[in-house]
Amino acid sequence: MTLSKKNALLAVIIPLWLIIATVGLLFTSKSTEKPFDPNGALYLASNKPDFDSQVNRLLYGVLHTSLNNVVVHITSSNNCLCQLTATRHIKSVKDAAEYIGKRNETVYIENIQGLSNILTSTPAVAVFDDLGNLSYLGPYSTGIGCLSGNGTVEPYLDVKSTLGAIVPLESTGCYCNV
Repeated sequence: MTLSKKNALLAVIIPLWLIIATVGLLFTSKSTEKPFDPNGALYLASNKPDFDSQVNRLLYGVLHTSLNNVVVHITSSNNCLCQLTATRHIKSVKDAAEYIGKRNETVYIENIQGLSNILTSTPAVAVFDDLGNLSYLGPYSTGIGCLSGNGTVEPYLDVKSTLGAIVPLESTGCYCNV
């Protein structure tokens, strides 16, 4: 085979391979994107007047420590691809929280009786302000792969005091259902 025939063959095969790989990657990524609150449990719970205090009681019950300036990282003991892909972002959130003086705690949703009735997806994060009030409860980020580039929790890490929790109910991304 002459050099020009090889080049012509490569000029066809390489773009074709790139197109097939890209389509496959997009299809695979899109199949992992799902709602954070697929059955509306978090939506229903967050509309109750005692929602913030209920979440505070559940997390205090397992941590047995003040929730002032705490970031609670809620994970599952089930191995899930989405937990793995979010690992880097979770670490960056932990580092950011530490940098601003917050304490990080990690809990497993299976160990907190009643939490999975409210929160049906992980990885999730709960951020508490200076006074121990819940200021954010939801996913770390949204979008395909739940990467740090589209994080939703970062703006709420440095909130000093809140009037109620921010709960992003319409988030979609890579989440593990519990």
